[in-house]
Amino acid sequence: MSTASIRARLAALAATFLAATAATAGSFGVSPIRVDLDRGTRTGLVTVTNDDTRKLSFRMKLFEWTQDEQGADRNTESGDLIFFPQIMTVEPGDKRVIRIGTRAGEAGREKAYRLFIEELQEPGAGGAQGAQVAVLLRFGVPVFVAPPAGKPEPEFARAALAKGKVEVGILNKGARTVRFDELAVKAGGEVIGRGAGWYVFPGATRAFEIPVPPDKCKPSGPLEITASAEGLEIRHTVESGPALCAP
Repeated sequence: MSTASIRARLAALAATFLAATAATAGSFGVSPIRVDLDRGTRTGLVTVTNDDTRKLSFRMKLFEWTQDEQGADRNTESGDLIFFPQIMTVEPGDKRVIRIGTRAGEAGREKAYRLFIEELQEPGAGGAQGAQVAVLLRFGVPVFVAPPAGKPEPEFARAALAKGKVEVGILNKGARTVRFDELAVKAGGEVIGRGAGWYVFPGATRAFEIPVPPDKCKPSGPLEITASAEGLEIRHTVESGPALCAP
């Protein structure tokens, strides 16, 4: 089983708990789990594989993916990109391909989208009536449209220490998105806390939290904060204080 399929199924499983329907969701895979478009690559393919014993139906929707002033993710339905088909059925053990491409030239900064692949409940199943369409599972494939030139330029914008966690803001001053894998806090070379990374879009500042366990907390001395991405690492040093270890 490919990593892409595994991750897609895990995301779909999480979505199951958010979709309260009486029907049983199907088993399917999505690959790849990210699409990158630019001047040289104007189209991409996403393959949906039906691993179930019954046919599955899907609906596709495109959303522009942005981050607000606090760095929180926002999705707005969009027609910026071309994708086909918008509705499809996949037979058991079979696969279908979704084609997605750019509608216009690149902007000055990279733009991000999510192509949501939604599994639909079969008509009449689970008590659905009339024109109601129930979504059983929903998986969003990130789609990035890069400008002709530029790179990510992340830097730490702020840092605060309180109640067992380090809160930082990372500003991306560049023209392309950066995705951090992990953030860490070190004291005297020892890692005392780790936090999950995420995307930071061009021009956006995103907040991250790094928990520091009580047995690792240092109420004084310098702390080095690092944020690591593929081929990139940024660092920032702050002075610890009693507030970090406060309950």
